[in-house]
Amino acid sequence: MYNPKSLKAEEFIDHQEILDTLAYADENKNNVELIDQILNKARERKGLSHREASVLLACDIPEKVQELYVSTATALSSSRRCTCPTTASTAVCTVPITRRTSTSPGKS
Repeated sequence: MYNPKSLKAEEFIDHQEILDTLAYADENKNNVELIDQILNKARERKGLSHREASVLLACDIPEKVQELYVSTATALSSSRRCTCPTTASTAVCTVPITRRTSTSPGKS
């Protein structure tokens, strides 16, 4: 059974949840109202669910993709400093952003 708070991989990594999330993203990737709600939630730093993040990654509306990148760049430029385990000094931690281009198994 899917439980995102579980510490057991077989409970928080659920194949059906992954398929459902990808389907949800594909169904909503052009839903401007939902995308705007998700972007606003992200701007307010309220945290996004995996489904909300998947919608943003699947979005192919050029203006919304640009808005996502501008919002992300702004958030990263004002991020707090943290100690990265790979260095002895303090550095700004960043997260790379990748876009899913295919849902076919074995293809990227």
